[in-house]
Amino acid sequence: MFTGIVEEVGEIIDLNENEDGFKVSIKAQTVLNDLNINDSISCSGVCLTVVEIDNNTFNVQLVNETIKRTSAKSWSPKTKVNLERSLLPSTRLGGHFVQGHVDTTIKLINIERQKDSAEFTFEKITSISDFIVEKGSICLDGISLTIAKSNKNNFKIALIPHTLEVTNWKYIEIGDMVNVEIDMMAKYIKNFMDLR
Repeated sequence: MFTGIVEEVGEIIDLNENEDGFKVSIKAQTVLNDLNINDSISCSGVCLTVVEIDNNTFNVQLVNETIKRTSAKSWSPKTKVNLERSLLPSTRLGGHFVQGHVDTTIKLINIERQKDSAEFTFEKITSISDFIVEKGSICLDGISLTIAKSNKNNFKIALIPHTLEVTNWKYIEIGDMVNVEIDMMAKYIKNFMDLR
């Protein structure tokens, strides 16, 4: 379980295909403190298991199902990824409950940059449209965000300067695909309502 508050931006330094998918080596600093083999870690919103740790890197294994469903299919050496270690019982909950179970990917269709902040517009695809609510929570690339505006075919997210500075979204470009995790509570409520 995560909060969607990114701890640092890591960099993929190696990616090797194998029979199960591929193994990724990620360079990091902050998250390596007290990180252990078998720990869960959010890599741009994808919950992965640490399989090896070195001095300044950790390795994760991605299986084919994860690759198909997420933006990991476009990862390569030098790709920047948002990193967050899993919650401890004593952690403050700064964002919202994030599982790292990506539902789909969507495309960034516009960026409006201000001085140090920015607004990002994303396509609203059918599979997530019921969950896009103004002022509601959504997790994009592992970042807990608030939906600023919802239109028929798109929605907007506004990022404060701090979030832009500490996430990989300072590098994002129009046309990029991002990982989407719908708010877990919204999914449970919709499922319950559908059963009635």
